[in-house]
Amino acid sequence: MLVDKQNRAYVACAACVLIVSQGTLANEEYQVDAISGESVSLSLLECGIWLAPSTIPGAGLGMYAGKDFKSNENLQASGDVTIPIVDMPHHQNGDWKFLWDEYTWNAVSLGMIHEGLIDVNVASPGFGSAANSFLPLVNVEEWNPEYGACGLHRSRDPGAGAFSTYHNRISTAKRDIAAGEELFVDYGSNWFTSRGHLGPIPLYKDLDRATHLFQQFKNLKTKLQSPTLNTLLTEVWNEFVSYSNYADSRVIGAFHHHDETELRRLENQTLTEIRLQDSSRSREWLALHGTCGDHIVAGVSTIRQAGRGAFATRDLPVGTVVSHIPLIHVPDRKRFEMYNLGVEDGEKYPDKALGISGYQLLLNYCYGHANSTLLLCPYGPMVNLVNHNRTLANVALRWADPRRGNHMPALLKGSIEELEKDRTAKLAMELVATHDIQEGAEVFMDYGDDWEKAWHQHIKDWEAPLGSHAYISADDMNGDKEMHLRTEFELLDKPYPPNLELKCNEAFVDSAWENAWNAGTLRTFLDSKKEDSFLPCEILRSEWKKGKLLYTAVLHQKGVTDSASDRNELLEHVPQDAFQFRDKHYTTDMHQKNAFRHDIRIPDNMLPSVWMNRKE
Repeated sequence: MLVDKQNRAYVACAACVLIVSQGTLANEEYQVDAISGESVSLSLLECGIWLAPSTIPGAGLGMYAGKDFKSNENLQASGDVTIPIVDMPHHQNGDWKFLWDEYTWNAVSLGMIHEGLIDVNVASPGFGSAANSFLPLVNVEEWNPEYGACGLHRSRDPGAGAFSTYHNRISTAKRDIAAGEELFVDYGSNWFTSRGHLGPIPLYKDLDRATHLFQQFKNLKTKLQSPTLNTLLTEVWNEFVSYSNYADSRVIGAFHHHDETELRRLENQTLTEIRLQDSSRSREWLALHGTCGDHIVAGVSTIRQAGRGAFATRDLPVGTVVSHIPLIHVPDRKRFEMYNLGVEDGEKYPDKALGISGYQLLLNYCYGHANSTLLLCPYGPMVNLVNHNRTLANVALRWADPRRGNHMPALLKGSIEELEKDRTAKLAMELVATHDIQEGAEVFMDYGDDWEKAWHQHIKDWEAPLGSHAYISADDMNGDKEMHLRTEFELLDKPYPPNLELKCNEAFVDSAWENAWNAGTLRTFLDSKKEDSFLPCEILRSEWKKGKLLYTAVLHQKGVTDSASDRNELLEHVPQDAFQFRDKHYTTDMHQKNAFRHDIRIPDNMLPSVWMNRKE
């Protein structure tokens, strides 16, 4: 059986749907057709991305192409927001399961490792969380996010640090994609090999190897042309392949042994072609079983302090399901607490004894309630960008229709303790248009009384942090290509802002960079190197040569092992491309101690009484 990285369970429940009444959910009821699904018709040719049950058994929700995409074409009009989760195991000791760990991405590859001291993961709630992975059929390429604070600065804006500055993580077609294909991203083979409990899921070339194995078997049968021997060979195939004891073989695991038609199909097709066909659905099927995933697009919000927002990509009549919202449950909101940093043996570390310094930025993107420890964190295309505006709210939350996604209403009757034992995401909500929304209009919801009061109190109490007027982000510094980088001696008189450190690209230790630079292919050369190979360095001198400013610097390389000694490398006559400013740990806007933190509040009439386990 194939599973995705979450091994999420999907339960089709065509008859059971949750009634959300106007009153409390103390006595929830399940009745047929209480939710009718999307009440507004949508042209099948209009929606470019769909969310619907995955073609991978047991994988829950999947993403599908609603139209044909050419290779390298953007799959959405804008990319996803990404949110660093910083040093979580070190702020929160203990043996507990953090479900987000099944959905997060490597901070090194996304350029965010500097946000923490030890352990940084990245929530990428759009394609990064909603799309499944099947390595032989990967058809989506995901790119690094951009950085930008939407013009906000910590010296004047109380909204600085309240939203992620990492945005527009673009997803493109890795090859031509036909309408109806399920979209698969690349988790990397290590994701699967490190999770043996998922079984022998095929990796990149395993379908080709399995096809070759069958072709060898087929050729042998053809050469022998003996009914008796063919029967014997079939028994051999069953013994060594279909019922094989080689349970760890990803090649043998590539076959669907329970599918009686598969061997007949392999007579004329490769296993890759078969899996590609099986992972596609018609537009009509998607419209019946799914929800459109590109009703909204990211842009700079009309509310200045909010950063980015969500905008309608087409006219959305009242009643439209604007977004399907799968939810990742966090049973105890205390797990987002972060502590002040202590120092031991010259190294910083989160120290509970020094008290709470703040909360993970992810808190601002999660749904919660004053009377519950539970947080429900949404994911899906652009759903995290819908801002609060009580006056102009044009969408509202409701529990999702289980016939169109991964929502299991029965979980609403269980306790938080029972939910914590479930290691998969099986809850979902929907954002539904409460008014007609015109194309291009910003989409707003009401975050609730508690959130609004907390925000107004934050505005009232806010003061610019000490020294904030001198703050310059590393991104802004790196954007100044005309800057004359300072030598160690120049820094004595004019140091850089205290939040910054200068690093050198280790790729320039390889003298081949000079040939690439002279040929105008330096960027290609650097892209071929390690994802994050910037190391501490100091500039010794600068000089002009043939009209170009070049630098000589010393780069410090730490020993790979404890027994290996550190090394220094001299970089001579290198261009500014060899250097990059980095924000020091815990200095970006999200780490400001006065940065706003508050969960988005779930309406009272949506919260099951069994989840009410606290008083704020």
